[in-house]
Amino acid sequence: MTLFDYTGYSSRKLRRMSSYGHVRRGMARWVNWPVEVYSFGRHIREYAHYPAYLPLHVYSDHGAGPYWCNMPPNELNSGAYCQFYHSPENVKEFRKLSSRPCYTMLSPFVYYRRSRGVEKAPDARGTLVFHSHSTPGYEVDTEMESYQRMLRELPEKYKPICISMHMHDIQKGRHEEFIRNGFPVYTAGNASDYRFAERFYEVLRHFRYATSNSIGSYTFYAVEMGIPFFLAGTPPELFNHSDPNCPPGAIDIEHNRKYQAMCRLFEARNDQVTPEQKAFVEYHLGIHDCVTPEEMHRLLWEAYRAQGNPLLDLWFQVNPLRYLKMIWRYIRY
Repeated sequence: MTLFDYTGYSSRKLRRMSSYGHVRRGMARWVNWPVEVYSFGRHIREYAHYPAYLPLHVYSDHGAGPYWCNMPPNELNSGAYCQFYHSPENVKEFRKLSSRPCYTMLSPFVYYRRSRGVEKAPDARGTLVFHSHSTPGYEVDTEMESYQRMLRELPEKYKPICISMHMHDIQKGRHEEFIRNGFPVYTAGNASDYRFAERFYEVLRHFRYATSNSIGSYTFYAVEMGIPFFLAGTPPELFNHSDPNCPPGAIDIEHNRKYQAMCRLFEARNDQVTPEQKAFVEYHLGIHDCVTPEEMHRLLWEAYRAQGNPLLDLWFQVNPLRYLKMIWRYIRY
């Protein structure tokens, strides 16, 4: 067994993993991106025993946890056969606003982890820092000098300190500052790659603690795995410049009561996951309220019969231009 060396990936590897040139999207045509991204589609199909080559004519959220802002318009107005959420709380909110069918799903990440028996490594040590990430529509600003100083000043039991970064920040070159200042950096790669969950857990499982200066899907995935998560550092400043699903301009998280309630749950530096944290995370990952594999199987087939296009899907599988484009992207990147 190869030992985890805690030295991080090279800048070249980080950029390559985050690019689109070496992405493996799976066999099926993508219809609705949220239900496919972060390898969700791969594990939803597997959970439901649904063919890997058929599209998913359903919609979902694209991350774990309850919403602390309004329900995104793209989910309310998707036109998909039905909607899925990680959290039963989001299902309740959706049903107040839409007549479309809506259900709780088991988190695809949790399904992946448990079905493969992925557990925290016996020799896990140090802390994995999930850097609050930007998106194409959002800018996330963290005061880097003070944040890195705070990380260096963490007690010895939290070391080594390593950074996990999102593809969008790597594409913007923001990983370089961490590397220059001696922090090893990792990534799970491009969010469109069907190996995303696999890559994510292969890094996370080697750490004793996880932290960030904001709550994110990583909070839920780490705690569900038994890795204590704590908040540290000044919260980031969020600015929406082009995402149509949220109001434009600065996003106020400091005075959002729902978000701050989550923050209070994870503000202490515990050596073990508390019962309250475990219950909260499992509830919002759909672990106790999700549809069964048989129900998911039925819903996916109902969605395909209602909205699918078998001829288009057959052409997608045999179209030689698609494979030529894949080869070209691989060579280019």
